[in-house]
Amino acid sequence: MEQDAKDDIIRRGFRNPNVPALRFLCVEDNMGDFVLVKDHLRHAGFGRQPVVCCASRVQVAVEMLSAESSDLPFDLVFLDLSLPDSTGAETFRRLRHACPRIPVIILSGNNDHDLAEELVQEGAQDYLPKESLNPDLLMRCAIYALGRQRYRAGLEKLTQRLKQTTLELRAAHSHLAQAEKLDSICRLAAGVAHEVKNPLATIQMGLDYLTAHCVNPDENTESTLVLMQEAVDRADSVIHDMLNFSRSDESVKMEPICINDLVACVLRIVKHECHRNHVTCEALLADDVLMISGDLNKLEQVFINIIMNSVQAMKAGGKIEIRTKRGLLGETQRDEGLREMNRMRMGDEVAVIEISDNGPGIPDELKNRIFEPFFTTKPTGEGTGLGLAVSKRIIELHRGQMEVVNSEGSTGACVRIQLKANFSNKNKPNGTNGKPSLELVTATNRTP
Repeated sequence: MEQDAKDDIIRRGFRNPNVPALRFLCVEDNMGDFVLVKDHLRHAGFGRQPVVCCASRVQVAVEMLSAESSDLPFDLVFLDLSLPDSTGAETFRRLRHACPRIPVIILSGNNDHDLAEELVQEGAQDYLPKESLNPDLLMRCAIYALGRQRYRAGLEKLTQRLKQTTLELRAAHSHLAQAEKLDSICRLAAGVAHEVKNPLATIQMGLDYLTAHCVNPDENTESTLVLMQEAVDRADSVIHDMLNFSRSDESVKMEPICINDLVACVLRIVKHECHRNHVTCEALLADDVLMISGDLNKLEQVFINIIMNSVQAMKAGGKIEIRTKRGLLGETQRDEGLREMNRMRMGDEVAVIEISDNGPGIPDELKNRIFEPFFTTKPTGEGTGLGLAVSKRIIELHRGQMEVVNSEGSTGACVRIQLKANFSNKNKPNGTNGKPSLELVTATNRTP
C-alpha cells in the first residue's frame, strides 16, 4: 500500500496540466509497433499529451538526439533492438555511446531474460517485451526512468563538485606546505646571515688594514687584495639577499609612487651594467600618470633584480624592453582566508609593468621552479637563486601579482607585474614625469 501511494504521487505530478509536455523518441522500423506505442502513451494519462517522434534507424536516432541545443531534444527513448542498421545489444550500445545522458527503455519482440539483465547493467532503464505493453505500464516505466535519470544526473554533478573540491583542497595543501617551507627557509636564512656577518666584518677589517699599510705593493699582492675584496663583496651581497628574503612584512613603507619615474630611476642605476654587457634598454611608457602606493626601495630592488637577470641571461648582448600601461585585473587566484580590504579583486584598475628580453627564455621543465628560493640555473658564483623569490615576495607584500612567461612569437622571457593603481592620487613625486632621458635608454612615451 505504501508503494502504491508513492506511485500515485509520482503519477499525479506528471498528470499536472502545468507540467510541460514530455518528448519521447521511439526508435522503431515497424510502423505498426510505433503506432501502438504512440497510442498507449497518448492514453497513459499524462497531464499534457506527450510528443512522440519516430526514427527507423539508429543513425537517424543519434542525429536527432545530437541536435545542437543546450538541453536534450527528447526526454526519453523507446528503443527496438532489431533495426535495419543494427541488431541486438549493439543497437543499445551505439545509442548509449553517442548519447549517454538520455534515458533508454528497451522494447523487444522476445523475452530474453539474460539479454535484459545485461543491458540493464549497462545502463538501460528498463527492458519491456512488446507483447505486454499497455498505457499504465509505459507510463510507470517512463516516470521511474526519468526519476532515476534525474538522480543520476544529480549524482554526476555532485561527483564533479567533489572532484573539484578535492583538487582545490590539494592545491590549498600544497600552498600551505610551500608556505611552511618558505617560513623555515626564512628563519634559516636569517640565522645563517647573522652567523656569517660577524666573521665577514672581521675579514673586511683585516683587508682594509692590509690595503692601507701595503706601501707600493707588487703586482701579485695588489691582485690578491683585489680578489679578496671582490670575494668579501660577493659574500656581503649574498648575506644582504638572504636578509631581505627573511625580513618581515612590517618593514614595508607605503608611499605614492609614479611608475614611470620608478622605471627611469632604475634604468639610471643599471645603465653601466647594461652598457658593459652590450645590452640596450627601450622604455615604452604610458602617456598618462600611473600612480601606485608602495615601498620605493623595495620596488626598485624588484626591477633591478629582473633587469639584471635578463642581462645575465643574454651572454652575447641583447635588448630589454620595459612597458608601462594602465589595465584592469582579470581572473585572480582567490585566497579564501584573506580578509584584507587592500587586496586586489577582479576588475580593479592596475598599473602593468612588463619587462621582456630576447634571451633564451625559460625551459618548460623549469617554469614551475623559477620562484623557489635558492633555485638557479646560473653557474656557481653567479647567483644565489633568491632574486626572483625575493621579488615575488615583495610584489605579494604590495598585494600585487607577478608572473614570468616566455615571450609569444619570439625568444626570450617576459616578467609581468600588476600593482593596484592609485590613479586618483595626483601628488606625484618629483621626478622625470615619465620621460627618462638616458643615453642608454630609448624612451618612447605612448600608451601601448
